[in-house]
Amino acid sequence: MKKKTIKIETERLVLRKFKLDDAKDMFDSYCSRDIVTKYLRWLPHKDIKDTIKYLSEVVLPKYEQEYTYCWAIELKETGRVIGCIEVRPEFQTKKCTVGWVLSDDYWSKGFMSEAAKVVIDFMFEEGFVRVQSHHQIGNIASGKVMQKIGMSYEGRLKKYDIDRYGRIVDCEIYAIVK
Repeated sequence: MKKKTIKIETERLVLRKFKLDDAKDMFDSYCSRDIVTKYLRWLPHKDIKDTIKYLSEVVLPKYEQEYTYCWAIELKETGRVIGCIEVRPEFQTKKCTVGWVLSDDYWSKGFMSEAAKVVIDFMFEEGFVRVQSHHQIGNIASGKVMQKIGMSYEGRLKKYDIDRYGRIVDCEIYAIVK
């Protein structure tokens, strides 16, 4: 097991560790956009300083830990960061939860499925036997990505997660097993 974020390339993407220089791309392409953060746990960033703070205080310190799986999604064609995909492992049960965010400029073009498929394959190579994901009720597009990458719908989780206003919300859960 590598137990860390490694560089992974696909036909159109490079999945890699974030760096502080990614703040502008992140802010411009997804962190500041209300439509992108609608179903996430956080409100859109009002200023690039919010994104820099998030990167430097939350994301980058994760890479110092042994069990971090957090990738910037970089478009090969431009070198621009257009999203993020992160996995939260549970080693004892050999399962993990994957979550993502992608700039709305790249929705419905297969980029998220492309990234998620290689991450799932990587997690299976890491020894996990179950990869799961969930989305808030109403986030139909995320559910479609989960289906497209081979995950099966398992049901509705009542009062399972929080939304960007701190309210507890219901979610739909999908999973794929090795």
